[in-house]
This record gives sequence, C-alpha cells and structure tokens, in this order.
Amino acid sequence: MLPMLALLLLFVPLPARTKLAVDPKASSIRFRVDHALHKVEGESKEIDGKAMARDDGKVVALIRAPLVSFRSGDGNRDAHMLEVLEAERFPLVVFRGVAIAGAEGAEPSGPFEMSGEIELHGQKSAVKVPVKVEPQPDGTLRARAGFDVSLDAHQVERPSLLFVRIADTCRIEVDLVLRREPAQERTQGSVGGSSQ
Repeated sequence: MLPMLALLLLFVPLPARTKLAVDPKASSIRFRVDHALHKVEGESKEIDGKAMARDDGKVVALIRAPLVSFRSGDGNRDAHMLEVLEAERFPLVVFRGVAIAGAEGAEPSGPFEMSGEIELHGQKSAVKVPVKVEPQPDGTLRARAGFDVSLDAHQVERPSLLFVRIADTCRIEVDLVLRREPAQERTQGSVGGSSQ
C-alpha cells in the first residue's frame, strides 16, 4: 500500500497533463558503496512509481523499491544488508520529489533538478536530484539520475571489513522507463478505490 502522503502527492485534483507509471521490466535502481578494499554494487528491478506532469510545468513523483529486491550477486552480503537496514521494520526505500520540468504546456524534458526526500531505514533526508529525461521512439520517457545518499544521515550502522567501515556515501543510479497511463485510467483516479 502506498502511504497516505504518497497518495496525496500523486492524486491531488490538479490539472494534470500527463500521468506516468514506471515500467519495472525496463527500469532499474543501482547502488554502490565503497570500502578501502573493494566496491559493492547491487541492483533492483522491482520498482513501483508514478509521476504526474501538471499543466504549470511541475512534475510530482513517487518512486519506491522493496529492500529485499536489491541483489549484489552475493547472497550472504545481501542478507547482511537487509539485517543492517532492518528491512523487516523498514521494508522500502522511497523517493518523493517535485520539479519544474518544462515550460507550461510542454512535455517534461531534461535535464532539470528534482527536490525531494529519500526515506531509508525509517529516516528521511532532503535531496536534490539532477534528472535527464529523453522521449523514446516507442512513446515512453526515459528518466536517468544519479545522486549520493548518506548512510549516517539515515542512522544506518555501516558494516566493517577488517575493522574498516564502508564509506558513508551510497551512490544511487536510477534508470526509469515511464509509460503514459491511458486516459481512461487517468480519469478514474483512485483515492476512492484505495483502502487505507
């Protein structure tokens, strides 16, 4: 279930030009953390998200992924990551953001900066995310972004290897394919049909 704030962000009755949904089969979120001896990279392809481009040029977005969906290629390391992040208590990483992405009446296009917050390990932190949006030949939009997240800011106890902790900075790379929702789905909305 989406949290109530997310529902308000996505379905407030504002003049919407375009509603977009993440295509999880064509999208990914990658992370990288560094240690003095090696780098750890992982990826999730289980992404849920929506964005709404409004007539005033603003884009409101919510993207989320379950922590259990991130894979680094090492099952033991992934299990330890879920322990450290307390995934049973805090199962999702969530981004909420808003940006002015284009002139009034124009398709969203990039690059632009999205201001928002990351919620991880039950903690929220403000982020500014540079986003590049490119229209694709099949009518979808491809949104790419890269930014850093502080593990300390989210009260994540950084693991150690040979008595040396991993770096505080976790690099996030997002590559999303966004599909326009059909007009019929847009008009049916959904706050009334959701149970909270």
